[in-house]
This record gives sequence, structure tokens and C-alpha cells, in this order.
Amino acid sequence: MTDRLIRLMRIITLVQAKPGILARELAERCSTSERTIYRDMDALSAMHIPITHLGHGKGYTFIGNFALYPLDWSEEEAAAFLEIRARIEDIKLLMPDGFEGAYEKVMAAGYKLKVDKEEKMESTKKDSGLNWMEKNSYQQEQSTFLTQILASVLKQKSIQADYSENAFEEYGTLIDPYCLVPLENRFHLIGYCHRFGRIRTFHIGGLSNVKTKSRAFTKEHFNLQTFLKQKWSLDQDSLQVEFKVKFDEHTLLRVIKEEPTFQPIKIDQQGRFLHFVVDIEQDIHFIRWITCLEEEAEIIEPQYYREVMRYQLEKWLSLYK
Repeated sequence: MTDRLIRLMRIITLVQAKPGILARELAERCSTSERTIYRDMDALSAMHIPITHLGHGKGYTFIGNFALYPLDWSEEEAAAFLEIRARIEDIKLLMPDGFEGAYEKVMAAGYKLKVDKEEKMESTKKDSGLNWMEKNSYQQEQSTFLTQILASVLKQKSIQADYSENAFEEYGTLIDPYCLVPLENRFHLIGYCHRFGRIRTFHIGGLSNVKTKSRAFTKEHFNLQTFLKQKWSLDQDSLQVEFKVKFDEHTLLRVIKEEPTFQPIKIDQQGRFLHFVVDIEQDIHFIRWITCLEEEAEIIEPQYYREVMRYQLEKWLSLYK
């Protein structure tokens, strides 16, 4: 019975590592007969493992998202393991017992990771865009601490917070909040975690008891593009914010003519609106520029940045009560 369970697990691994694998190859890799493989497939089906046959000569694959747990590896590491596949017959005799089975499991997990990344990219293309922060889906996921966290990002002040994810909980974690990024209908905070001494991502819904600290930080050595490429493989358009700002008439003309640091992409002279596209890592500089214009400029959209300005003004006002 134990031998059969081991074989069934190996079949699952092989199908995930090589979708479309034939019964003949499964039999060879499991050191059994094709007839036994067919019986094993019936057993897996009875256990509700969603393996399906694609037709004559097309082999087996999974239905839906069933898979073994993926590995967290880089594109370079994945490419290195793919190179081994082409040479595995040459090196197999040189490797210790168990190498081939371990390699199959790694490749199976790698394949799952690739599928997940493709699904995330497809979801991001549909759900994100230049006006990603205005979408209703993000409003539904908005944390009560979102405005406070975004204000801390812009002011480059550390926060202390409790964090919960799945069954894991941590308390009083000190975080240097670098930036907020939307992905799959929720916001993620990217920041330096002092508890573990590394850069982490936190989903906003998992943060609670957030407190802004007086401690200032710098992120000059942090490369957002490189980090996100390794983490999620997002494209550039997903990492931009579109601001809609209303100016008084004099300032509007001045901004249009003087070619400021941030160039408008759209001008509504009648309504006195200018639209700007700003990279996420430049939002601090954009907000500071708008703040310097005082009452001559008003952020209209995104609503979240408008709330941040209101939050900051209320904090300033409280000093003079």
C-alpha cells in the first residue's frame, strides 16, 4: 500500500512538472506498466485529484489550479533548472540516489510558480491601469489605516504595527514604509522590516494598531523596479498613478508655460484641471510640489491622496488649537 501511495504522489508531481505527459513515460518514470498507470489514474480520480486526459497522444494534465506548493525562486534560478532537464540523462549516473525524484518535485513546483505569475500578470492588466487607485474594488479593500500609512510613506516616517497573515501573527513590528502597490484587488505595503532585517511586502488588510513614529528613514538605496520585477513581474504601466489637480487660473497658465518637473499629460483649461502621470516612487516629490503651491492647487483624484492631504492638514491644525 505504501509503495502505491508513493507512486501516486510521484504521478501528481510528474503531471505538474510536465503537463501533457504520456502514460508510457509515466510508466517508465514510475518503474511500472501502462496498465498500472491507468488504474492509478482511476484511483486519483476517485480521490478527487483533478487530472484529465487530453486525448490520444496528448497525455495528462491538471484541471484548474490544482498544484503542489510553489517555490519562491528567481527567473535565473528557474532557467538554471530548465537547463538541467536537457542534460539530465548525461548527469543522472553521476548524481546520488533520489536526485531524479527531487528534481521532478522542484520542476513541478516551478511550473506552478510560472502559471501563478502568468495569472497575476493577466489579472493586473485587467484590474490595474493609470487610474488604479480610483477603482471600487480597492475602495472595498481599503484599510482604516490606509490614509495614515500613505501619509507615513510620503513623509518617510516609520510605522509600528501588528500584522496577521494566514495563521501567522506578529506584534509591534517596526516598518519603514517605502511605497504602496495595488495587486489583485488589494493594496500591498513594501517596506523594510526591522524585525527580520529585510524588505518585505505586507497586505494592508493584515495590518492593525498602526502608529506613526517620529523616526525618519531614507530609501535611496531601494530600487522599486528591480524588487517588483523579482516579486511580481509587473509592467511599468501598473506602477504609475494618474493625478487630477485643479489650479487657480494664474497658476494653471504658469504651470503650462514654465515646463515644471512634472509635465501634464492632459489639459482642461476651461475647468482648470491638469492630469499628471507619476511613477509610484515619485509620488513623494509630486505631493511636495503640490503642497508648495498651497491654496493655488487642489488634488481632486485619486481620492486616497486627497484624504492624505486632508489628514496632514488636520494634523497641522491640531498644533494650533
